[in-house]
Amino acid sequence: MNFKEMSSFVGHWQRQGCLEQRIAYLYGYYSEDPNYPEGVRVNVEAIYEPPQIGDINGATELEDPKRHIVDMIALGLGLERIGWIFTKID
Repeated sequence: MNFKEMSSFVGHWQRQGCLEQRIAYLYGYYSEDPNYPEGVRVNVEAIYEPPQIGDINGATELEDPKRHIVDMIALGLGLERIGWIFTKID
């Protein structure tokens, strides 16, 4: 996992007093997990935060004219969008 980018994502949220929720897409690849028979491991290599508006209750993703470029760069690096991450306050 890319801890530097993950720390940046969480750090931004914390610096805002956890009042501005954020979303981001996770890019990486799948590999065999040797700890489980026929197991699959997800390897996160990058995080991309699309344009968004966040508030205390959640985040709204805005139109992203760069999304296809991000996906093309990821593909060129052998990565794919494998999930997403979001902040949440209880």
